Amino acid sequence: MAAGECVFLVGGSGCGKTTTLKMVNRLVEPTTGRVRVDGRDTCDLEPHALRRGIGYVFQQVGLFPHLSVARNVAITLSLLGAPQPEQDARADELLMLVGLPPAEYRDRMPHQLSGGQQQRVGIARALAARPGLMLLDEPFGALDPVTRDRLQQSFQDIRRELGFTSIFVSHDMVEALLLADRIAVMDGGRIIQVGTPRELLVHPDGPAVSALMETPRRHTAVVDALLAEAGA
Repeated sequence: MAAGECVFLVGGSGCGKTTTLKMVNRLVEPTTGRVRVDGRDTCDLEPHALRRGIGYVFQQVGLFPHLSVARNVAITLSLLGAPQPEQDARADELLMLVGLPPAEYRDRMPHQLSGGQQQRVGIARALAARPGLMLLDEPFGALDPVTRDRLQQSFQDIRRELGFTSIFVSHDMVEALLLADRIAVMDGGRIIQVGTPRELLVHPDGPAVSALMETPRRHTAVVDALLAEAGA
């Protein structure tokens, strides 16, 4: 992967997407092969040291219910021993970045937030230690379509501003086509094609990739037909 690139892992359920993602930060240990981050074999690093440079966002946000929004965002910095003023300033900075004004949200508890707001806090928490790599496992999958679209756009804006590299697991091919720089299609625990969204749409390599591309093609055709009927 190139620095700053966003690569999506897609494929059917059970194909190995989440397992692959977890091998990057050693939540799952590889049985064969090597995983390298910044050119270093992850097995040569202590897991806690490796994870300090990697942000992790997943569908079930997992905010600590007894901690305020600000304390949730700053939890990694707290564990690293950062001074309290640094924690507070970083939490406010990140809450502003994800669209949650700190004066309004820093002292709220997780149960006082909507699902979309909780997911924004999860993204802010993952960014707290300024990771060079972000791992995202279906982070928007449980959200309603409008909130999901807003967070997808926010994620793109944040990624462009901060320049981190990201690996994103998704079942949603439309999401992958809209957000990815490159897409890796998995089947049976193996990557069967890697390419840009355009390359996969125009030149799918085999029936499994073609089947994944069929859904967004069909949805696009239906929307185009409806617009044509309406004269739009």
